[in-house]
Order: sequence, then structure tokens, then C-alpha cells
Amino acid sequence: MQKGRIIFHIDMNAFFASCEIKRRPELKNKAVVVARNDEQRRAIILSPNYIARDKGIKTTMSVKEAMKIDPYIVVVEPDHAYYSEISKTFMKFLYLITDQVEQGSIDEAYLDVTETVKKVENPLMLAQYIQTTLYEKFDLPCSIGIGPNKFLAKMASNYKKPLGITIFRKREIEKTIWPMDVGKMYGVGPKTKAKLNSIGVKTIKDLATYPDYNRLKTVLGNVSASTLYNWAWGNDDSKVDPNRYEDVQSISNSNTFMYDVYDVRELKQMLKVLVNTVSDRLEKEKMQAYTVSLQIKYGNFTSISRNKTVSIPVTETGEIYEIVEELFIENYDETKAVRLLGVGLAKLAPRIEKEIKQISFLDNLEEIESETQIDNLVKDVEEKFGKGIIKKGYYRKDNVRKD
Repeated sequence: MQKGRIIFHIDMNAFFASCEIKRRPELKNKAVVVARNDEQRRAIILSPNYIARDKGIKTTMSVKEAMKIDPYIVVVEPDHAYYSEISKTFMKFLYLITDQVEQGSIDEAYLDVTETVKKVENPLMLAQYIQTTLYEKFDLPCSIGIGPNKFLAKMASNYKKPLGITIFRKREIEKTIWPMDVGKMYGVGPKTKAKLNSIGVKTIKDLATYPDYNRLKTVLGNVSASTLYNWAWGNDDSKVDPNRYEDVQSISNSNTFMYDVYDVRELKQMLKVLVNTVSDRLEKEKMQAYTVSLQIKYGNFTSISRNKTVSIPVTETGEIYEIVEELFIENYDETKAVRLLGVGLAKLAPRIEKEIKQISFLDNLEEIESETQIDNLVKDVEEKFGKGIIKKGYYRKDNVRKD
């Protein structure tokens, strides 16, 4: 390792599935997927174990699709309260290693072990101790990435799964991360990859050596272009912050319909209204969000809460709605009437830079042709669903549930 910081990224392997196998050891040698076990098999798989993954079964695949690959997979209903308790257990263990622990999500954490490794021969020995202990004493497999910063540690932990330990040094990035497809880069999702591919960026090296930085900013936006470009060169000055995960607040807004709603178009229109209100509050507070959540409550009083955490924070209305719509499509049960919809933003941080003037997403509704018609739309919504259905967003201390 080079001189300077030494960062570990601990990434639990197939965490939800591993928790279920920990609870039910008889599943250890079987293909296991965690997903809602509905009769139509339309539910999305949240976590397949590695036996299932080796068969070609992936996260976000429907249970029905997975059963075409292997009709004998074991489908286990998700138990998020249990996963949260297991998460707290292994996080407590990590705090025995160092107090410089930043929980990234329910199943991952960054550790700054710069001082800790002075007590052992090398970082690799410490990583092996952590991995072995988690696996043998807690029945939880993990991969560990080691690097001089959080980005390279994160990239390293993804390099070999399950039970991998990988070191990525900044001086070796031309050999380690530059040859990778740009879609393998932390922070680059499918849509960002498509944008990069459209300007000829296929690998991480292409991004690092792209000759027209202004064009990158045009395609990605100022903040995203700067972040991804620096990461492509192995640069990341962000600190391991032990308070980041727990001391968050959230902005949320919800609407209870006056009657049961089946019409998907009406539901999506209401989601756009809700997204617009939380986005407006986010802008007023000069914040950016790393987690976007969706709540659906059905007429039979059952409800679900789903969220997605992104590596590059969202600030704009369109970005937020894109995630909300994705969560809605993946989780909405069209056989049930909806009584309540809710949208939330969590893991907030001060907004670093405001790229452009925020445009109301309401402009994108078919009924809207100009900003002056927004008030008319709100009146129409109130006439249809009842007075006062659009409520002010609010802050709350409790975190959005991690799914």
C-alpha cells in the first residue's frame, strides 16, 4: 500500500439471502432467492445467493423468470426487521476494529484503518481477520476492498465475490480499473453508461482520457462529470464519516386518496405531484439526497415501502421521479386498489453545486404546456381527489427503511 490513508470497504455477499441461510442452515447448499412469494411469481428478486447466481439468476429478475432457469429454487419472503438486526450485529463487530466506521447501507461499510494497521504487520492480515471472523462466527460471507480512498476500496470489494479480498493502488489504476467497462464503475448506472457510450466512452480509461471535458459536463452535468472524471483517475478525498448514516433527516410527502384507485395513469400523475413537492423542499433547503423512497398503501390496508440509494446524489425533479417510477413499476401490484402514495428523500447532504435552475416536473405532464398552468393542474387534482391532498413535506429523524 502507498503511504497515506488505508480504507477498507466491507461488502456483505448476497446479504439478505445470507441472513436467511444463517437462520435456516438447511438452505446452505440450495439455490435461494429472497422475494415476495406471490401466486403469479411476478415479484422481483431482492437477493439471490451465489448458488442461484451461478445458474444465471440475478437481482431484479422476477421469480417467474428465475423459475424458468431453475424450477427448484427456494423462495424466501423478505424479513427486513431481521436483516436490520443482523446488520447492527456485524456493525458492532466492525467498531471493535476501529471507531472510524461509516455505514454505507444495511450491508456495507467503510473503515479508515490507517491507525489500526500500525498494530499489525500489514492491511491484508487485518482484512483476513475481519473476513474470517464474520464468516466463521457470524455466518456472514463478505468481500473486502482495500485502497487509499473510498472509491478505490469500493471498486476493489466488487472485484471478487464471494469472499474476496482485493487491493487497488492508485499507481496501478491503468492496469486494474482502466480496462474495465465503464458500466462497472461505481457511480455509473445503466442510464449514465448509455450517455457515456453515446460519446464514445466505453471503458474507464476512455473516461479518464476523454479529450473534451466540456462535452462531458454537457452530457453528465457539472457535478457528475467532475466526480466521475476524478474517480476514473483514482482520486477521492471524501472522508470516512461515522455519523453520515445515522444522523440523517428526510423529506417526505404523501397523499391519501378519497377512494380506491386502480388507474395507473392517475397514480403516476399523483407521484409526479408528490415528487414535485419534495423536490421543491429539497431545493429550498439547499440539500441533495442519496436515497429515494416510495410507499404504497393498498385498499386492503397492506402496504410496502421501497427505496433506492444512489452513489451520486440527486437534486433535480426529473432525476427523483425517474427513480420513483422505477420503484413503482417494480413493486406495484396492479391487482390491488391503491389508497395512499408516499415519496421520500433521505441521506441528505448539503448541496455542493446547483447546476441549472430547477424546472418543475409538472411541466412534463401532458396537461401542462407552460409554467403558468401549474396552479390550474393543482386545482384539478384537488377537485378530483379532495381539498388539501397535497401536503407540505416534513423532516423526521427516523431513517427510511432499507430494503
